[in-house]
Amino acid sequence: MKFINESAAINGMADYIIKSGVCLFNSIKYIYSLAENEFYNVNIKDVLKIMLNNMPDTDCIKSLGLRIDDYTCREMQSEEYNRVLPLIVFSLAVRIPVLKNVKCGEDTLSDDQLYRIYTAVIEKGAENYNEIISETFLETKYLVRKGKKVPAFTADWYKSYIYAKVPALAEITNKNMFLMGFVDMLFAMFYSAMEDGLAQKLMEYADETAAEAEEEN
Repeated sequence: MKFINESAAINGMADYIIKSGVCLFNSIKYIYSLAENEFYNVNIKDVLKIMLNNMPDTDCIKSLGLRIDDYTCREMQSEEYNRVLPLIVFSLAVRIPVLKNVKCGEDTLSDDQLYRIYTAVIEKGAENYNEIISETFLETKYLVRKGKKVPAFTADWYKSYIYAKVPALAEITNKNMFLMGFVDMLFAMFYSAMEDGLAQKLMEYADETAAEAEEEN
């Protein structure tokens, strides 16, 4: 796919994925904070609507009066839990090959461009800590090339990691069970919205190139 500034496009796409990872990381905390005193005062539908319609920004959720501090998310204030962020970003990075399905006319991203976006995301901090994420970039690339369905984006790895590494969240409490039950739906809804946003971002870069070409002609 042609871009006015390919490096800027590559880094812009990588930044979008990083910001999306931060968005999901914070969104999990906001959902968890619902189980504190505000649980019966905030409509969870409102949280989801604001979250998904404003990706990859989560600051707007503060308007509901929710906060993600030591009081509401004390169980998430640990070094082990903070590793969830680079894991989330990595779980998004391995799916970069699905961008091959986004077309600008008949133009698509090359394998080299896809890999450069992936490399940029890794260099910006994505990490598969303890090989928690079983999916790989190459596996996704193979599935996309063969026209096969890419596995659903689930919270399975997240829950496995929590049970193994974050005992404060693994305890059987109302608040923890609420979180573990909700992340399945959150991950699925989030990824669908992020994939659409990422495709739109890619088209914005491609359209800039197309517009410039028309001006030159």
